[in-house]
Amino acid sequence: MGLLLKKQIPNAILGIWEILESSQELFSLSNLNEKEQDFYRSLKSDLRKKHWLSYRLLLPLLAPDLQNRSIEYDECGKPFLSDNRYQISVSHSGKFAALILSDNSFVGIDIELMQHKIMKLTKKFLSPQELQYDFGAQEKESLYVIWCAKESLYKMHGKRDLSFKQHIIIDPFSFNGHGSVTGRIHKEKTKKSHQLFYETLNDYMLVFGTAD
Repeated sequence: MGLLLKKQIPNAILGIWEILESSQELFSLSNLNEKEQDFYRSLKSDLRKKHWLSYRLLLPLLAPDLQNRSIEYDECGKPFLSDNRYQISVSHSGKFAALILSDNSFVGIDIELMQHKIMKLTKKFLSPQELQYDFGAQEKESLYVIWCAKESLYKMHGKRDLSFKQHIIIDPFSFNGHGSVTGRIHKEKTKKSHQLFYETLNDYMLVFGTAD
């Protein structure tokens, strides 16, 4: 299938790849350098290989000058480009891979297949404040907005020192299929508030945002 969605937002551009190809087909479409080929061969599952190749293929579709740039990872697992010209964030779930990039802002993106089991996991990622929210008939979708928003903020932050329950709070909102939410990171001297955007893609939830 290839590129399903390409969206320009303030300060960034994002893309979604719908994976209908085999890993061999995706590999044949890519132009990996030797280091990337080594990383690709280190991936254990076929699905993980598909996800990684898909968001690697998104790069030149979002910015043509990135045709020969490679994706690397820092000590916290945060992806970055070999020349550091752009900030990037990636995500994958099921048949989709997603990538967002910006040349002047930190970015975060998350996509998740929505399943009812999330309603049994609320105490693992919701703060005491968020546990009091009443989402009515849209509980599953609203919980995925919160989960994906927290993932996006975690990726923007770029370090492993944040707790979803303790340090990242999503303000109350009413789910409307697509829209925006406000997320806050509160940890010691770090106090930041960010707007994030969400939308549904069939049974998937997509959330993304940027930060200066």
